[in-house]
Amino acid sequence: MSEKTVNLNHKIIIEERNQLLITGVKKVKSFDPKEIHLETIKGNLVIKGQDLGVKNLDLDQTEVEIQGQIDLLTYPANRSSDSSRGVWEKIFK
Repeated sequence: MSEKTVNLNHKIIIEERNQLLITGVKKVKSFDPKEIHLETIKGNLVIKGQDLGVKNLDLDQTEVEIQGQIDLLTYPANRSSDSSRGVWEKIFK
């Protein structure tokens, strides 16, 4: 039985703002032509743009290729129940 080689690195390569290669991807959480949500080994990643599409997805190799106009990449902060409370709630607790 052969073992799978899993990519444990997280790398992002953008070419000409219309091709994107990401390694270290655990799962595609959601996608539409304007926004793609990924779970990576370094946290959640949100890609925003226009006419976005998944060109190639290989979760065995933890890679995804995306094409379309890439406008924004962001790693949103993880929100626990405590951190999602308002500022005033935290001050007057």
